[in-house]
Amino acid sequence: MSDVATGSFAERYAALTDPRSGSLGADALSSAGLFLCGISACVDARVEMNDIQPLLDAPADTQAARLAALLLSRAARGVGGEVRFDWPEGPAWLRERLRPRYALGGTGPQAAWVLGQLGVRSLVALEDRHDLMLRQIPPGVLLAQSGTLKAVDEVPAAGPHIPEIFIFEFTAGRAIGPVVPPRSSRVIIRFGDRGIQHDAEFESVSRQLAPSAAAGLLSGLNDEATENVGAASRHVFALSRDWKDAGLRTIHFELAGYASQQAVDELLSNARGAISSLGMSHSELLAMNPSAYHPMEALVALGERLGLERVCVHADTWAAAVTLNDPREEELALMAGCAIASARAANGAPARDISVSPSAEFHPLPFEAPVRKGRWTFVACASPYLDKPAATLGLGDSFTAGCLLILGRARHANAGQNLQHA
Repeated sequence: MSDVATGSFAERYAALTDPRSGSLGADALSSAGLFLCGISACVDARVEMNDIQPLLDAPADTQAARLAALLLSRAARGVGGEVRFDWPEGPAWLRERLRPRYALGGTGPQAAWVLGQLGVRSLVALEDRHDLMLRQIPPGVLLAQSGTLKAVDEVPAAGPHIPEIFIFEFTAGRAIGPVVPPRSSRVIIRFGDRGIQHDAEFESVSRQLAPSAAAGLLSGLNDEATENVGAASRHVFALSRDWKDAGLRTIHFELAGYASQQAVDELLSNARGAISSLGMSHSELLAMNPSAYHPMEALVALGERLGLERVCVHADTWAAAVTLNDPREEELALMAGCAIASARAANGAPARDISVSPSAEFHPLPFEAPVRKGRWTFVACASPYLDKPAATLGLGDSFTAGCLLILGRARHANAGQNLQHA
């Protein structure tokens, strides 16, 4: 059981999460470097869908009633995802009538939150520094201020309140009015296009730290209006090219969902040579390639098209990737991502200690792995799956953080010295 490379998946996850000898144990995490996390951020307003009666009671032919119908339709099908809903007054309407719980949002900040809970430091991009936003920043998540790294309590609040994103969470088997969801998930509702975080301090300091950082994470271009995705992606990938030129080896871009496939194609056309790794959910991969139920061919095609070292995909019960690097390290990265996401699902928030819940199930992989495909290796692992998680929000971001912990280890030899002088 001490060897994460052998045994059943339950035994291998137990070895991975062993607090003394595992790759996710305290000893291993204590030597992790600094992670660079951008480039969108928001405040999430979380609402249990069992508590949306004011929406369900809204008069017909109003935006509130239309939103209720959208949420019920998705919950009835067990479909989560992210939707832009054209209702500028929506955040204020919901804030007054529901009881949201606030938290840090955005893929980069969510991953940084996960890492911070494990004692690993991250620098995040944050232009929107209003009071409500700063109150969501947890310990271990750093901001760039006056050319140095600062904890949030050292950063003054500034700027206007930016409307929050509403997250409507539902649980399998738990009724919402007339609807009983068959699957646990969440629907993310954006009431406007916030855009990426144009944090000049982050961009400057991250360029200085790139040679010694463990890894870089970028995401959030779906926060831009469709017509702005091209220009925003050119800006973001110019930053990541600078990181790459400075010597940062692992630069991951997490895709997310977009209003059109044209926007996805445009941003990916700007990504070649700017990143080393690409990730997405299985539903996002299927949106690009509806035949990719077995993901290997689609992942290899993306890797070749963009000149990548790895492409990964995560689903409810499995995760998979194609890689040009060590397939054993890649499988370990996938398992670390799944373990951290599963611990968050069981805990309801990022966990301080990673372990696999006794109620977790391991489903058989729906395909053979590992498999060689030319110069690529396809690897996959089963994920510790919880049928009724305490929360589904942020699980993909937690998976990404776990992968990067493994991929970015031992790649930050001079991090401590550079951090002191940034």
